[in-house]
Order: sequence, then structure tokens, then C-alpha cells
Amino acid sequence: MKLCPSNRGFTILEILVVVAVISIIASTILLNTSFHRPSTELKNHASKLGKTLKLLMQEAILEDRNFALSVVPKGYLVLEYEAQEWLQSQDKFLLKLQKEHGYSDELMVDNSLVVIEKVKEPKPHILILGSGEMSVFQWDIEDRENNLFIRLNSTMLGNITIEGPSETAF
Repeated sequence: MKLCPSNRGFTILEILVVVAVISIIASTILLNTSFHRPSTELKNHASKLGKTLKLLMQEAILEDRNFALSVVPKGYLVLEYEAQEWLQSQDKFLLKLQKEHGYSDELMVDNSLVVIEKVKEPKPHILILGSGEMSVFQWDIEDRENNLFIRLNSTMLGNITIEGPSETAF
């Protein structure tokens, strides 16, 4: 009497290999799609902006210098107060903090709307002082292409909060 070889099942090792391969493929797909979501990109942008402001605050306090952020169309510039005027920073480290982006900005500083326009001389909008104080602001950033909004708020002592992203204006 011969046993039929077709009655043989899968070994536990074969099942584990198949599960491992499926897990690797699924995690690769999830990672690739979550990093490119517009809401994730907008949140990352706002987070980097908040970290930049906190870093400038620490730099201002440690070095007893005054900085400002000038919001320009599609980005922002870092300014330094030197010789009784605001000049765009030439410090290599601070130049790396300046970013351009494809979002629309609306900035309210001390309850006054800031007109964001292209000018020859950048104007200081958000002051970051060596005394540890910062302009109180509300910065709305909009991804018009994907209808997403995010808001950054600050206090006078430099505490920054992020609200959103959401699909409606705040």
C-alpha cells in the first residue's frame, strides 16, 4: 500500500515565509502612501515652522540678539536687528532656516492683518527678542489645491500651538 504524495500539507516554515513577505509588502505600501498625504505634508510644514520659531527664540536669548520673521509670498525670511535697522540675516545657519513653500499664508500679528506682498526691503512681522518675548500671532496656512488649513498660534512668551489640519477654515 502506497501513500499518495498529494495529501501533504504546508510546513510551518513555508507559512511563516509567506506571512513575512505579505507583511513587508503591506508595510511598504502603507509607508509610501502615508508620507505623501497632503495633510501630513501640511502638518510637517507647520511643525518645522514652529520649531524654527522656537529655535530662533532660544538663539535670541542665548546670544542677546533680536530676530524677526518676515513673511513673503510663498515663504519667509529671517531678519536680524543690526545698526538700528532690520536686515536679512547672512548667517549660514540662519539662512538654512529660511524656507519657501507652495501654500497660501494669512498672518495676524497683535490682532492686525499683515499684508503679505513682495517688497524690496523685507519688513519684520514676527519679532523674536533677546529678552525672551515674541510677537503674539495667528498664522493660517492654506493648501488651496487640497482644501486644507492649519493654524499656528503664539503667546508673548513664545509658546506655539498648532491646530489642524482641517478641511474648513477655523
